[in-house]
Amino acid sequence: MNGRNQTGRGMGGGQGRGGGGRGRMGGPAAGGAVGTCRCPQCGHTQPHERGVPCTQVKCPQCGTALFRE
Repeated sequence: MNGRNQTGRGMGGGQGRGGGGRGRMGGPAAGGAVGTCRCPQCGHTQPHERGVPCTQVKCPQCGTALFRE
């Protein structure tokens, strides 16, 4: 310590990794079964199935890939 009295006062903001239940992009943490899948073509909606991305589900009415609301 080269003879100086160092107090160790840092300027860091202390961000940490707490998360607070937020997802990667700042939205709610991984939606799970909450939410709805909707067809952009005909408007059909159905509950989101946990573990299955809406984009991998085809609309039962017109066959278009759904998207998450």
